[in-house]
Amino acid sequence: LSSGRAYKGVDPTDGKVLWEHTWSTSYGVNAADPILSGTQLFISSGYNKGCALLDLASAEPKEVWRSRVKKNQLNASVLIDGHLYGSDGDTDKSASLKCIDFATGTEKWSDAGVGFCSLIAADGKLIVMTAKGELIIAKASTTKFEPISRTPVLTGRCWTAPVLANGHIYVRNAAGDMQCLAVQ
Repeated sequence: LSSGRAYKGVDPTDGKVLWEHTWSTSYGVNAADPILSGTQLFISSGYNKGCALLDLASAEPKEVWRSRVKKNQLNASVLIDGHLYGSDGDTDKSASLKCIDFATGTEKWSDAGVGFCSLIAADGKLIVMTAKGELIIAKASTTKFEPISRTPVLTGRCWTAPVLANGHIYVRNAAGDMQCLAVQ
């Protein structure tokens, strides 16, 4: 679980707190979902806080690394083959799409042209929705950003992650406008 001040591991059967890791942000916001892989937990926050990889193998979490290489303000990254892909930065114009190494936190590439975005992954591809309403399908590459297709699908502010279900991608904007796109 996350709050504005910490991440906590909780026993789902009785709600008992098993561990706690302090993680405070300027506005008390830890909105991006953490990503668990084995005994390691990736956490990331915006507002120039940064990210960290925690090892949860013992009773107390241990930081494997901490960095400002990735700052997820609202939406979580996705983990594919040991690499994290996601928006770095806040909803202003300074955000970019980045790929970093999960184990080390080393940046593999960054693309400022995408800006603030949300994304999901499927079939080795990134399904990216930009804040300005452009839907991008890209190869999940560790060497560079490789878009396969780019299509404007909505106008207005788009901060919600796309949804893939039954051969369709669903997207929406802050005004509540939605699109359902058939995909192959």
